[in-house]
Amino acid sequence: MKLSELDAIVFDMDGVIFDTETIALRSWQDAADAHNIGDITETAMKCVGRSTVDTLRIFEEAYGDRISIEQMHIECIERFKEIVRTEGMPVKVGARELLEHLKASGIKVALASSTSYQTVVDELKDADLFKYFRVIVGGDMIEHSKPEPEIYLLACEKLGADPKKSAAVEDSRNGIISASRAGMMPFLVPDIIEPDEEMKQLAHKQFSNLLEVKDFLES
Repeated sequence: MKLSELDAIVFDMDGVIFDTETIALRSWQDAADAHNIGDITETAMKCVGRSTVDTLRIFEEAYGDRISIEQMHIECIERFKEIVRTEGMPVKVGARELLEHLKASGIKVALASSTSYQTVVDELKDADLFKYFRVIVGGDMIEHSKPEPEIYLLACEKLGADPKKSAAVEDSRNGIISASRAGMMPFLVPDIIEPDEEMKQLAHKQFSNLLEVKDFLES
């Protein structure tokens, strides 16, 4: 697989560009601890790659009879912001190098995140990464979130790219399934979720980090 063989590359953001999944998990757990909910890891892991609407629904089903999930979500967001404010927004290994290489190569690049559009834009700008993406699609711009293919199909449509000739860089199960259903070539770069057999089978190729993706496309 070489860049010359690809029409476009579409990235997920959380867990791929930014090391935010661990921060999100900490934030949800801290919010849960404030209300004596207990360990919410299993529930939170189900939300990786999902939209905010889906995430709130999953938490509502699990804990809605014990706590206001809307209030818990507000507390989670505030905790997330506090962590980022004090510790910074960590960029994943190889992200800048890969994006710079793709820009220099002239390949069409988009971002398709379940996070809301404005949040995506703000976080990319803060990290000086916004300039690398021709198209950005946020979770609030679609009706059906990952694992449905809508977000990737919309990103390819806005890029003017053929999904079957495009790659999607993902870390989550929902993301890999979404990209596969869109007819794309899923590049799996695992983050906090250990890949299961379905993820491995659907992935075009698996990598340890984004530097390996860069090396793969250069080889």
